[in-house]
Amino acid sequence: MTGVTMTGNDQAHVERLAALLRPVDLLDFVTHVCQWLQDAHDAAAELQPVRKNNHRGTWSNNTSFGTDRYEYLLRTAQSLSVDIPGLDADPAFQSVLLKLDHVGVYQFNAPAGPHGSLGDISDLRRELLAPQEDEALIGRRDAWLDGRELLLLPWAGAEDGGLTDAWAGQGTLTDGHISWDWLVRLQDIAAVTTSGQVPWLGSQSGPTLFDQSPPELPLRPRTEQRHGSAG
Repeated sequence: MTGVTMTGNDQAHVERLAALLRPVDLLDFVTHVCQWLQDAHDAAAELQPVRKNNHRGTWSNNTSFGTDRYEYLLRTAQSLSVDIPGLDADPAFQSVLLKLDHVGVYQFNAPAGPHGSLGDISDLRRELLAPQEDEALIGRRDAWLDGRELLLLPWAGAEDGGLTDAWAGQGTLTDGHISWDWLVRLQDIAAVTTSGQVPWLGSQSGPTLFDQSPPELPLRPRTEQRHGSAG
């Protein structure tokens, strides 16, 4: 058996992700977080006609969609705890860190994909993604994670396409890009588990993590033309 699944994810990397998330079930996490991201795109898209067709005039601009999507994610993140027991959404620094027992999940928009340029990088993102050179210095990253490992969850989406892709992995910032130690595509995890091909996630003496058919992830095909900002 090779180390790469038929859909492209390395088995060892999927194992690493599952280990970081435990005791939360891997597929539960993937499904509910992707649904939350899709809901943010849907809610923000629904607001844009209201912004553009108000009887007093248009009050939208090229960042309106991204702003509304960002506010949705910031204000609703804690609702994930209903479906993911033990999750705590920390909105410190005007961003969202999804905290589990062993890992802090930093989700962010990556319109150029996980290997593309991050563009303008905020001070917080730079601090989170930078290599940890001096462990004696305690910064915002350490205060935010509070001993947890950092898991990155970049995603892509747009007003007319919804959530189109999402990934998870660990890496550091290098010249405006993330140099990944490992990376998995979340849609591929759902595709593999749906087909039942998850031998590396279960013991030989017991059931796998995914005995039931999982719901389809709310990811839509990419469209060539996108509207709205990438907030």
